[in-house]
Amino acid sequence: MLTPAAAALAIMAAQETGAVEAFQPQGFRTTIEVEIDAPVAEVFEAATGDVTGWWDHSFSTDPAEMAIEPVVGGRFYERFEAGADDGVLHARVIYVHAPNELRLNGPLGLSGRAVDLVTSWTLSEAGEGEATRFGIALAMTGEIDAELAGVVRSVWVHFIEGRLKPYVEAGCHRAPDAPCAAFAE
Repeated sequence: MLTPAAAALAIMAAQETGAVEAFQPQGFRTTIEVEIDAPVAEVFEAATGDVTGWWDHSFSTDPAEMAIEPVVGGRFYERFEAGADDGVLHARVIYVHAPNELRLNGPLGLSGRAVDLVTSWTLSEAGEGEATRFGIALAMTGEIDAELAGVVRSVWVHFIEGRLKPYVEAGCHRAPDAPCAAFAE
């Protein structure tokens, strides 16, 4: 146990080697709902496993692998090079009830920030079962502000409405190694 004088010296030494910057933890919740013209099981399968065909944000300019393992304790990860150990763990799967629910816990693209982000997917039949209502509930706490909260929400809208929906509706999930017509420029 440190004496009060030794503790004060330790604090002064820490202050000299690096600044301490406090932040006020904040939080937000939001929901998103997108209808995808395909059955629930098909959408769930396309949204999990190898997601390189539709997930377009990564730490690497050309990741070798991006996957969401739809099992309890599964990973949502990015591998920078094939066969290498370098990469990013974006989140962990903390709940799965396939093909209707999946819950991720992790910082996703905010690695390096003090955040806790829980992303909950709910997939249900829309209409006569030929379409899927893809709901996302986001709950985030930590080193965030209103601007960052808005960015996180808009990125998820981009992923599901702007990427997954056209990827599935164009049938690209059936031939994931072929170029996707939905994203042809």
